Amino acid sequence: MKSVTLICSVLLISSFGVAALDVKQRFNHLDYNKDGYLTQDELEPQPQLLSNYQRWDKDQDNRISLVEFKDFLTNNLY
Repeated sequence: MKSVTLICSVLLISSFGVAALDVKQRFNHLDYNKDGYLTQDELEPQPQLLSNYQRWDKDQDNRISLVEFKDFLTNNLY
């Protein structure tokens, strides 16, 4: 029984790591100029993402950081 619990714990932890990597990969794919931020211009080809732009931009600096992107996806889509 202990080994089953250990295996489940390892799988759960590794799945969080994969999810975090997936978010970073999505962010990097969208960040065309590779400046570490997403702008409205970069999200224009993705209208479903652009429609939430103002909600993502928590600090209102008119760009989306990786942290804002991750927080929004974690709290609203998963």
